Amino acid sequence: MTDGEIRRAGLVKYASDSRYNATSYDLGIGEIIDSEGRRYSEVGYLIKPQEIVWLVSRENVVLPEDITAHANIRTSLCNSGLLALNFGIVDPGWNGPLATAIVNFSKMGYFVKIEEKFLRLSFFQHNIPSKTNPISIDRKTYINDRVAIASRDFGATFLNVDKLSEEVAERIIKKKKEDMILYGAVLSISFGLAVIFISIATYVMPIFWGHPFENGSIDSRLKTLEERVLETE
Repeated sequence: MTDGEIRRAGLVKYASDSRYNATSYDLGIGEIIDSEGRRYSEVGYLIKPQEIVWLVSRENVVLPEDITAHANIRTSLCNSGLLALNFGIVDPGWNGPLATAIVNFSKMGYFVKIEEKFLRLSFFQHNIPSKTNPISIDRKTYINDRVAIASRDFGATFLNVDKLSEEVAERIIKKKKEDMILYGAVLSISFGLAVIFISIATYVMPIFWGHPFENGSIDSRLKTLEERVLETE
C-alpha cells in the first residue's frame, strides 16, 4: 500500500506526517523497558553491549480484516549493531501498540531516544480470510504485559551468560557429588566383601590345611615316645 492508502485507511493511530514513507510507515519509540521491568518514557536509554531492552511504539496499529502488516527493524539501527528478536507479521484484526525486544550486538553502548524511529511497517491488502482472530488491547494492558515478560522471561544480556554460568557450575557440582556417592558406595561394598572373604578364609583354611599348633603337638608326642623306647632298651 502507498502512503496515501495507508492514511486513508487509518491504519496508524497517533501517526506523525514525518514518519510516512512512499509505501511504509516508521513507528516511533514511546517507551523503553529494561530487563528489570523499569520503564523509561523521557529522553531515552543507553543500551549497553549485549543488553536486551523492549521498545514500545508511541502509535497504535489498527488493522481491518483485509489488511496485514509486515514489521522490520530499521536499517539504521541494524547498522549500529542493534537487532530485533521478535518482529514479522502483524495479523489482520490487530488493534494496539507494537513492541520488540532489541539486543545491542555492538562493542559500544547505544543511546536509544524516545520518539526515535525503530520499526518500519509495510501494509498489504487482501481478501478477507476465512479464519480471523481480531485482537484489541489498550496501551496500559499491553505495556504491563511487556513489563512482565521483560522481568520474568528475559535476561539482562543476550544468552544471559551469568545465569548460564551459574547453571553449568551447579550441574558440575551435582555431578561431582553423584560421582563421590557412587565411588563411596563401591568402596564400601568392596570393603564389606573383603571382610567377609577374610572371615570365611580364617574359618575354612584350618579345616583343609590343619592348625599349625596341632602339628607341633604331634611331633612332641612322637619324640617323647622315642625317648621312652630307648630307656626300655
